[in-house]
Amino acid sequence: METKLEPTKDDLPLMANTSHILVRHYVLELDVDFKSQVIGGTIVLFFETGSRSRKVSSTVEGACHSQPDETCQMRASEPCHIPVTNASDCSSKTGYNDFAVSGKGEKDTSDKNGNHSNEEQASGISSSKKCCDIKNHGSDDFLLVLDCCDLSLLKVEEVDVAAVPGIEKFTRSAKLTTASEELRNLRNQIVHELVTLPADRWREQLYYYTCCSQAPGCGELLFATGTWSLEIQKAGIQTPRDFPHAIRICYKTKPEGRSVTWTTDQSSRPCVYTMGSPINNRALFPCQEPPVAMSTWQTTVRAATCFVVLMSGENSAEPTDVQEGKCYFQLNILS
Repeated sequence: METKLEPTKDDLPLMANTSHILVRHYVLELDVDFKSQVIGGTIVLFFETGSRSRKVSSTVEGACHSQPDETCQMRASEPCHIPVTNASDCSSKTGYNDFAVSGKGEKDTSDKNGNHSNEEQASGISSSKKCCDIKNHGSDDFLLVLDCCDLSLLKVEEVDVAAVPGIEKFTRSAKLTTASEELRNLRNQIVHELVTLPADRWREQLYYYTCCSQAPGCGELLFATGTWSLEIQKAGIQTPRDFPHAIRICYKTKPEGRSVTWTTDQSSRPCVYTMGSPINNRALFPCQEPPVAMSTWQTTVRAATCFVVLMSGENSAEPTDVQEGKCYFQLNILS
């Protein structure tokens, strides 16, 4: 029987296979709903192949994908300080993605189960048709393992970064090809060139991170969730090097999620906050939590106009009204 862990007292299991593949950047777009006590939206992850995948065979990788990577010696990416003008930006480690939303609002305990269901499709995000038992598919296929708990996963898809206008500058080819395998390699090459840009090109890098995060999907991926993890697989892909290096995950938090606290402030107004690393991030978004998993991130948070959105780092909020009485907070953060 599985041991029940207490996040405030026990060390949580680190499930992410960071030595095989490493997240270098996160782009989050989140909507905060105080009535249902749910934060929903998308997260786009940009990957770089880890050190172990260059030293072991694909057979060994398939055999040990589900084990915690406690012995990982992958070099952490260097912190990147990126003030921005079109999205909130960046911390040097996912463990410190603190943010809070507070203001006037109502409390509602509806829609708390957050399970895979057709009802969740009403939010505008459809469930993956191929979701569920990925173990029935190729046992030699590579599995991406992320730290994840108390989340309702709705859809996982590959992002077609090759569709971004002007992205050709990150390819060695004269023009984009349509051959399936070559196009897959091209997408991964684009992400590799993007995440390894030198620090003095941070403005260009951030611009293309944003553009790529808004690119269309190009195929849903198989996924399955456990108590502490999310496993993602692409049929026929057996190595981290060939696994999609940019994926989009559509999801919702659960009111009982242990990374997010729904409460009231000193004036008895409703608020929600996350402390990040002191507890965990995995109930706020799927991520890699081992200490080696250094990354940059940018976030857009939408909330009703009566609320204020705050995030860690030096920031300048620029609220913009959008439809249905919600406010889009454009935060410029320098961490």
